[in-house]
Amino acid sequence: MTTLVALGATLLPATAATAAPAVIDRPASVATSMPGASNTGVPSGVALRVHRGNMVITRAGTVISGLDIYGSVDVRAANVTIRNSIIRGDSAGTHDFLVRSASNAASLRIYDSTLRASKSTYRVNGLRGWNIDATRLEISHVIDPAHFWGSGNVQLRNSWLHDNLHYASDPGWNGGPSHDDSIQIQSGSGYWITGNRIEDANNAGIMITQDAGRVSNVMIRDNFLDGGGCTVNLHDKGKGQFQNIDIVGNIFGANSVFNCQIIRTAGDITATGNTTVTGKAMRINLH
Repeated sequence: MTTLVALGATLLPATAATAAPAVIDRPASVATSMPGASNTGVPSGVALRVHRGNMVITRAGTVISGLDIYGSVDVRAANVTIRNSIIRGDSAGTHDFLVRSASNAASLRIYDSTLRASKSTYRVNGLRGWNIDATRLEISHVIDPAHFWGSGNVQLRNSWLHDNLHYASDPGWNGGPSHDDSIQIQSGSGYWITGNRIEDANNAGIMITQDAGRVSNVMIRDNFLDGGGCTVNLHDKGKGQFQNIDIVGNIFGANSVFNCQIIRTAGDITATGNTTVTGKAMRINLH
């Protein structure tokens, strides 16, 4: 069942009293505030009301708060807020997202929420789209916790992305293994990825390609990054060099398959101030 939502009993109207807190320009360093179970997702003590069915949000300014959603949320309006909620996806596992904002007319702020698929499938991803401001999320049990394209304009801060789904024989990859990435960026400009804990992907912790268009102006800063073949993988796919990609002050874990922190193509890519938990030198490879 899909609920086409303009405004309903399970939602709050957007008012000054329910407005989200101000954007934090720079999150605390992962060295002092590692995202995890205690400080991401729905805060302890929050009462949740169950909602069954997929939701399509069509009214600008809608606020979703305090729901346990057994379905997906498709944002098609501007200035939508999701807070203090769990999104579990549709029971049939037919959608490729738990939460999506994938229209130039749409924009989403989502914080203090948990995205965890209740139905494991090779199709399901977590947060998808563009024009998204996300803070203190816990996203797990999906293929790609975060998958961005379109025009970009995404902030992902102080969140925990972990326990990716992975299939040795994935129909989406012609029977080969899943290409699960914690974050995948396929096009757009204006990405701010800071203060997150990103781990457990098999393909890449952060994968930046230009499969859907050019990518520019990306800041990857103050994160804990782990997993993947190479943890950060930047490949321009022959569509022109990346512009203004900064990888700064991150801590890399010890669990990349090839002991490779960053692999990249040529372009305007800066990597400074990054360290490893083992104390070993950073390893940066070229495609």
